[in-house]
Amino acid sequence: MKTDEALIRLGLEDKEAKIYLALLALGRATAYEIAKKAELKRPTVYVVLDSLRIKNLVLKIPYAKKQVFIAKSPEEFFAEAEERLRQAKRALPELLAIVSGTSKPKTLYFEGIKGVKETLTYGITKFPEKEILAFYAHAADVSRELIDVFWEYNRAIKRANIKVRGIAPEHESLKEFRAMDKEFGNEIRVVPQAIYNSNISIDMGKEFVRLLDFKNLQGVIIENRDIARTMKQIFEMVWKKY
Repeated sequence: MKTDEALIRLGLEDKEAKIYLALLALGRATAYEIAKKAELKRPTVYVVLDSLRIKNLVLKIPYAKKQVFIAKSPEEFFAEAEERLRQAKRALPELLAIVSGTSKPKTLYFEGIKGVKETLTYGITKFPEKEILAFYAHAADVSRELIDVFWEYNRAIKRANIKVRGIAPEHESLKEFRAMDKEFGNEIRVVPQAIYNSNISIDMGKEFVRLLDFKNLQGVIIENRDIARTMKQIFEMVWKKY
């Protein structure tokens, strides 16, 4: 991605991005120097500079004989954009509550390696979950490529500060995962294979239930709070036993 495209994605108009980049390159400059660098007409530059000053991305140096401008550093620009996003995310639970109150439950179906990855990441991006409960499958029929997807998922939920409690079979294919449970903050209770040896993984949050068939690379997500609550009750009964 080009630098101007990145700035546009952060909310700048095309000419705002050009002038901001020109001013970064110049360090400090007059409108004439900026116009020359950005290849824009000077009247246009004055108008866009005013817009950038309102957005607090350009400052006019005081007490100068000529109007001299300086750009805010990219680090500050990106930090402020991230902070705005964090603040906006605080409204997400309320927005989702509105949606859940007006929308019918949904069932989504995914296939293939990409589909499994989308199934796993769906709950992270859509719902503000604090904890995921899971009945994990063994990984005997799982490819190395899919194992890498699992590790990517573990890293993603750790970054999102989502805690995991899970029940998993005592299976050779899961040893590398159990060795890293503490690192990822996962609390997993292992059950003998004679009792539990599933090749289908089922996990649940507050708003959804997710089923994954790793052998056939199929994933299903059910967005239904009542089903999720029922599955969580079943999980808690098993959790207390083991």
